[in-house]
Amino acid sequence: MRSLLVALAVLVATTVLAATGSAARERCDVRTPTGAVVDCFTGTYHGTGFLPMEETILFERVAVTRLHADELWPLWLDEAAANRSAPPCGNRNAVAYIGAFSFYGGGSFVACSRSTPNMLSGFFRVRNTYRFVDGTTAATLTRGAFSATAAWDNVLELVFSDARHRHYAQPEVVLGRFKR
Repeated sequence: MRSLLVALAVLVATTVLAATGSAARERCDVRTPTGAVVDCFTGTYHGTGFLPMEETILFERVAVTRLHADELWPLWLDEAAANRSAPPCGNRNAVAYIGAFSFYGGGSFVACSRSTPNMLSGFFRVRNTYRFVDGTTAATLTRGAFSATAAWDNVLELVFSDARHRHYAQPEVVLGRFKR
């Protein structure tokens, strides 16, 4: 009887974890099969390349109901409609995420993996207007679309756009918390 109760408890715990979207993250790249339901993004990443190491971004896998309850969800739907884009998270294998980042003055986002699960599309908002200037780009970031691509080496290439989709800033991050 006791082993039956333990087995039942494990089954319930597994079901709850699956429903909340807490499955383990996998390493992904361009070879990850299109249409697969794979979590390629969950985790905390720190800057590398374009960003200082102290800068971070966190991807948390969530259930679709939690994604839809986020305050950024209706803004993303409105932006997709205004730009005549496909509805967000419309692919059958979409994995939903919410998260936060410290760069660009900090902000939050909602996102879903694309049909190719090592790619992600999302919508972000920064806490305060952030002016981004480098050698070729001058943009004012407030909110807008962003995307990410995962590679086998746990590096994510991110692209954030301004609200008009005219300019882009490209940070790069690697999985693992930076420790001083």
